[in-house]
Amino acid sequence: MRMIRAKWLILGALAIAITIGLSACMFFLPLPEAVIEAIPQMGPAPLEVTFDITGSRGQVYTLDFGDGSPAQSGTDFTAPIPHEYGDPGDYVATLTVEDARGNTDTATVTIKVQYPPLFAALDVTVQTPPYTFAFDASGSTGEIDRYVLYFGDGDFIAGDWADATWPVYHTYPAQTASYVATLWIEDIYGQDDSATEVVEVPAP
Repeated sequence: MRMIRAKWLILGALAIAITIGLSACMFFLPLPEAVIEAIPQMGPAPLEVTFDITGSRGQVYTLDFGDGSPAQSGTDFTAPIPHEYGDPGDYVATLTVEDARGNTDTATVTIKVQYPPLFAALDVTVQTPPYTFAFDASGSTGEIDRYVLYFGDGDFIAGDWADATWPVYHTYPAQTASYVATLWIEDIYGQDDSATEVVEVPAP
């Protein structure tokens, strides 16, 4: 009986030692760490960003892009994570890393998506007869949505940029005069720009 009791005491002590050892190991395991980089962090819309989380430590990650799109989760910390931001604005991407014990860590990076450049260009050339001029705005650039072209004599044309065909032609009265033609454009983000050209109508 004493031998059996001693055996159980030894086994019990061994189990306690193992439990304490495992607890100590778990206690001293490093906590998760979230590290995130974004390339690029700034640029015009639409902006393609690649996130790098290779410096993180943990078992699973969740990346919230900050633009209302679904978050991405996974266990592979080595693969780059691409994401496109379509609209201008400031977005805070949040990385959350979790380990097997449920401990978490977070890191953030701010993405600044700028408005794309908008540029209005207007070229005017005289035609035959000399009172008719050609107006060409095809050199304008940007995400143009609509336009108005004022000929300077009270007449104008307007419409959707996608439906415009350049050049357009306009005939002025047969008299010596100067007119200021103005092209106004607006992009899909509400930005606008304009360009002007002086039209010199020769003497009849």
